[in-house]
Amino acid sequence: MRPRTKYAESDGYSIAYQVVGDGPVDVLFVQGLMSHLDLQWCDPVFAALLRRLSSFGRLIVMDQRGVGLSDSSPAIPSIDERVADMAAVADAVGSEKMFVIGHCHGGPPAIVYTASHPERVAGLILMSTFAKGTRDLGDRGVISDEAFAQWMEITDHWGEGRSLRYFNPSRDEGGLYRHLYATFERAALTRGMARAAVASTREIDVTAPLAAIRVPSMVLHCTDDFVPVEAGKNIAATIPDACFIELPGADHAPFVGVGSELVADAILEFIASQHSVTPISRERFGSILFTDIVASTQAAASQGDEGWADVLIRHDTAVRDHVDRHRGECLKFTGDGYLATFDSCENALRCAAALKQTAAKYGLMIRGGIHAGNYQPAGQDAIGRAVIVASRLMSAAEPGKILVSDVVLTAVAGVSFRFGTARRLTLKGVPGTVTAAPFMSEIDVEHATGRWRPDPNLHGPYPTLVDRLLLVGAKRFAEAAHVFLKPQSRLQK
Repeated sequence: MRPRTKYAESDGYSIAYQVVGDGPVDVLFVQGLMSHLDLQWCDPVFAALLRRLSSFGRLIVMDQRGVGLSDSSPAIPSIDERVADMAAVADAVGSEKMFVIGHCHGGPPAIVYTASHPERVAGLILMSTFAKGTRDLGDRGVISDEAFAQWMEITDHWGEGRSLRYFNPSRDEGGLYRHLYATFERAALTRGMARAAVASTREIDVTAPLAAIRVPSMVLHCTDDFVPVEAGKNIAATIPDACFIELPGADHAPFVGVGSELVADAILEFIASQHSVTPISRERFGSILFTDIVASTQAAASQGDEGWADVLIRHDTAVRDHVDRHRGECLKFTGDGYLATFDSCENALRCAAALKQTAAKYGLMIRGGIHAGNYQPAGQDAIGRAVIVASRLMSAAEPGKILVSDVVLTAVAGVSFRFGTARRLTLKGVPGTVTAAPFMSEIDVEHATGRWRPDPNLHGPYPTLVDRLLLVGAKRFAEAAHVFLKPQSRLQK
């Protein structure tokens, strides 16, 4: 029987998940932006893999925001939003530590989640994914313009099942399975959202968090996948001590291809070898925010010691409230400024905007710097190059401005933030140059054009009567479909 679907609440969205099995190890499987928790059980190959993984422990599978059974979304969620959804599911199932599997568009948030929540991840497994989708003709690990154009063209025929030949050529074997795949496309994403999902790939770059990962990691990638195998090799080469397994064939979703048993074997062997791991480093990846009150000496002199102390106390309380509200940690009060860390660049930016408004309320002006990278908590402080860069950006910022590094700019691609002109800076104590831009504001999401939003002129394809019947059947009798959808290679035996 198909497991019961439950929901985790995340920033006002309900994220669908299922739990299969009951063992000592937790495994979270984050699929790409095409999944459906009910229909996946109709595929005998995929269902067999899920059951194998659940035989070892407790398997948690989820539909990402805007996909499948999760709440619809007006736009493709940002990486930070997907990371928050993963955390919400982990909290909902009561998982303290788990292995994380990320496939395709589930890979980037899995990377960021692992780097920013090392205490909650026992190991990372990445399949057929990428850390960088931005166009770079000199990088063989980035999908080519030709392959990307073919990927976009598939979305013009979304709901017809044509993506099967592109995503899993080893399963492009007969009309029955292609019909199920067409239903799967229509149930997972609308045509407009599918096109927005593919388009978002070109703006994703999570290469910065890779080097911060300090948990055992494994990367799986098929030799002839349309996402270049070099993308997987680059990821494995950047994550410290990660292992790389190159799988034969061209399946983009190898876990439902003819090599699914090889995938299951590799995953289970990896989990078994890492089940009892030593404590990980305290180093983590996150966003660092430094603020400084402009002309604080003059303000203190004009208000007197008692008045200035009162302003600082009230301002300090408001600052800590804002940091808490934006899921950050206020590590240090520097006398006239603050050092705070966040596991999300979006939360760091929103907190910085709130701090500017709060400062103005008390007749103050602040400057700030935000950078993202590796750092290590050290009591009521943090150390590392990323901390130094954030501090120097604050010093370089003009009064009333928040200066943001290019790492943060890349991390919030697809989110409705507005920035000024980027420029290269030479920062004291930091080798080379750092590209940064002033943070201007956050745009009203409902009227934003910077989001990965579907084209309003693209409609459908709408679910057919057969789709609706299949979906109802998938909720109750998913196993019945296995009789009709077995791979030909097995039927011919």
